[in-house]
Amino acid sequence: MTEDEVRVAIDAIHSAGFGDTPWMDALTTLADVTGSMGAQLVGFGSDAAVPFNWIVGLPPEAADEFVLSGGGDPRVNSRVRVGMSAPELAVLDETAFSSVQDARLYPEYGRWLERYDLAYGCLSPLFRRDGLLIGMALMRTEAQGNVTNDQKRAFAMVAPHVRTAVRTQLAIGAQSWRLASGLLDALSLVVFVCDRHGRVLDRSGAADEFLSGDLRLRVRHGALRAARDGDAVRLQAAIGAAANVGLDAPPQRPVIVRNRDGSDPLLVEVHPAPAAYALRHRGAALVIVRAASGREARRAAAVRDLFGLTAAEAVVAARLAEGLGPQAVAQGLQVRIGTVRTHIRRIYEKCEVNSQIELVALLARL
Repeated sequence: MTEDEVRVAIDAIHSAGFGDTPWMDALTTLADVTGSMGAQLVGFGSDAAVPFNWIVGLPPEAADEFVLSGGGDPRVNSRVRVGMSAPELAVLDETAFSSVQDARLYPEYGRWLERYDLAYGCLSPLFRRDGLLIGMALMRTEAQGNVTNDQKRAFAMVAPHVRTAVRTQLAIGAQSWRLASGLLDALSLVVFVCDRHGRVLDRSGAADEFLSGDLRLRVRHGALRAARDGDAVRLQAAIGAAANVGLDAPPQRPVIVRNRDGSDPLLVEVHPAPAAYALRHRGAALVIVRAASGREARRAAAVRDLFGLTAAEAVVAARLAEGLGPQAVAQGLQVRIGTVRTHIRRIYEKCEVNSQIELVALLARL
């Protein structure tokens, strides 16, 4: 381990703070520099809550299993207990904890430690904010042993930079959204940022206009809700899943919401929100409504008249021109993917194009 290697880790961390590098990549660099199996950036709240838990070096399911095993509970996990009472930026290695005793007293947590060979740890509380403690840690195997003095010094050097990067991301988060919101408005996209309970934290200008004239989605008591009960359950489940698992979540199927009578289906995509929202609000989801805009309707009418498309083909063409893929078009229209592919072949023939890119270019001025 050299100064240059530590500097590389610090640079990656600052880059993550400005959103230029994924946090998972920065954590991987930290683990590599300190010769550790894994690294972690985690938040601990009240009642043993773990609002976010980003881990590298372990399988994706390990983070959920950590919570289920009681790992976030300071009564169970001495690493959490000692870390919560330690001063900010203190560096604590395994000699400060009683992990062997924890594993004996709480077998489920002990099995989690054994399953992933997490015999040793090194952690630092970064800062406390609004009842949330944000900290980082190294995870080490039995073979790797406790951190060496050099590794501990490197970790201590990196810790204040991680704190600065997290604070930077929190500080620029609102401004980043304002910039993104202006772009989204220009694209006429309807976008909401919601916490895990569906409460609306932010929304684009197009979202306000959409809500004023739509019956399928509404904001009630500050939360985004679908009109039909079944749709509301599915939408809330998707929002909760995206907000809880963070940016490395696998892609989810879009949610279809309808009017109360089951008519007029609407495609709603749900994704994890940017990290700044996840940190500030203990998890957040980005909800994108694929509403048929006035531009889409005009484009469908124009392409139908210009190229002799059927009404169904014109709608598919307009949605392809908006950047949707065949699967998303099929889900939005509630038809089979094979039907959409048949429409696409005929659209390409009538418009004399060979790809969606060419179709987008052809229809860009409509």
